[in-house]
Amino acid sequence: MIDVNSWLEEILPKYDRLTDSVTSIARSLLEENNIEYLSITGRTKEKKNINEKITRKGYNNPQKQLTDISGIRIILFIESDTIKVSNIIKSSFSIDDENSINKDESLSSNEVGYRSVHYVCDLGPQRENLPEFAGLKGLKFEFQIRTVLQHAWAELAHDRSYKFRSALPKEIQRRLYLHAGLLEIADKGFSEIANEIDLYSKKISEQYESGNLDIEINSISLTEFAESWAKENKYPLKQMSQSTNFTELIRELRGFAINKIGDIRDIIPHKYAEEANKLQIKSNIFGLIRDWMIIKDIDKLKKEIKTNWVISDPDFEFPEQELYKKLSSPENYKKIIEYALREHVSDDEDEGDS
Repeated sequence: MIDVNSWLEEILPKYDRLTDSVTSIARSLLEENNIEYLSITGRTKEKKNINEKITRKGYNNPQKQLTDISGIRIILFIESDTIKVSNIIKSSFSIDDENSINKDESLSSNEVGYRSVHYVCDLGPQRENLPEFAGLKGLKFEFQIRTVLQHAWAELAHDRSYKFRSALPKEIQRRLYLHAGLLEIADKGFSEIANEIDLYSKKISEQYESGNLDIEINSISLTEFAESWAKENKYPLKQMSQSTNFTELIRELRGFAINKIGDIRDIIPHKYAEEANKLQIKSNIFGLIRDWMIIKDIDKLKKEIKTNWVISDPDFEFPEQELYKKLSSPENYKKIIEYALREHVSDDEDEGDS
């Protein structure tokens, strides 16, 4: 039998490298596939925990039997993404099917409880011979894939809380599992809503293509419209986070009596894309639509709608200033500069008071 402590002294530095490498690879894979996640974390088991597991499990060949010295946990927002991530892992690493398990599938139809997907893997032939992975060939690591709610249950009743994982009186145990069932229902519900949002986005896109713009303004329809307009006009629209809150921008549009997507066309300045591209102006959805409103009627934005963002420092030449001058009415452009001067002075005074 091997000297376990000597073996661990030799192998743990390699597992530290393995954990860091696989965590980085997993993060890149999810981002490349546009899958949102709460967190991706890695850990390498400490020597004392490994020895405890060897003793508890009665392992006589820990070199082969220990498959989770290196562990990577992926926490997702919705349940349907666990399938996508599972497929990514299967196509990116070599899977040890014998030691991998879907805890959800292991529950019988009348059970609720700990739910998580576990994959035991190694780097696979495409990676293990690369110089950056030298010495890591054949080393096993474990992926845990959970949703936020699955993780909450695991932390509460499995990983952390001694109160909930102890043997409980029958009635308390029953109530505990009823609440676990509620979490499972909520998990599936959020996943269904996410799928409905995807279907709605597809429907909106199809309506645009057919020329139907009689669509209420919301974050999805506004994003689809701006991206469609940018593509049609070869405008370099900057991407924004999927979590961006459009509430304030929609409020501003409604101040212009714009409640449907088709109404936005009434405030798009003639030759905006042409002139913006000449000046090499790049902006995101907020900047683009606010430019249109500024050029249309700065007074409405500042006096009636009472926006709290500033235009720009008028002493500093910026491409938008030239754009405003070209596309605004002379009267509106004069007011744009007046507001910019006023806001700039106000900012200077605030800095002096601080």
